[in-house]
Amino acid sequence: MSDEQLHAVLIALEGDTALLPNSAVLEVVSREAVDVVPQAPDWLLGALTWQGRSLPVVRLEGLNGAAEGLGSRRSRVVVVQSVGRHWAPARFAILAQGYPHLVTLNRAAMAPLSLKADDHDDMLLARVRIASQEAMVPDLEAVERKLAAWSPEAAAQPRGE
Repeated sequence: MSDEQLHAVLIALEGDTALLPNSAVLEVVSREAVDVVPQAPDWLLGALTWQGRSLPVVRLEGLNGAAEGLGSRRSRVVVVQSVGRHWAPARFAILAQGYPHLVTLNRAAMAPLSLKADDHDDMLLARVRIASQEAMVPDLEAVERKLAAWSPEAAAQPRGE
C-alpha cells in the first residue's frame, strides 16, 4: 500500500492552504471574470460564467470561519468538480491566491494533523502536513450543502445509495 500515489493540487488561500485531488480541478481562470452577487454571504465572492453556466465562487477560508480577505492581484479562480449530491451543477469555484501547485503524494509524504481550535470541523475532512507545509482537506459535500442552503433553487435532490 505504501506505493499508492495521490495526484493532488495545493491551493494557496488567504492565510491557509487547501489540498484537493487533482481530478477535482477542472480549470484555473482569472479573478476578473467573477461578478458580484448581491446580498451574498461573506464566504461567497461572487459568480463566474464558465462554459455557459453561472458557478458560485467560494472562499474556503471564509467557510472555515476566517474573516473576509481582500485577495491580491495574483488571485485566481479554480473551477472544481464536486460530487453533486447536494448541488445540482456539481461544479463551483474556489478563490485561490495564485496558481495551484500539482503534487504527487504517497503515505510517507503526508502526516495527519489535528484540526486547529478555530477550524470548523463540519467544513474540513482533515489537516495534513506535506513536507513543511500544512494544508486543510475541505469537505466538498459540506461546501455543496452550504451552497444549496444559500441557493435552494439550485440544489439537487439528494441521491439514494
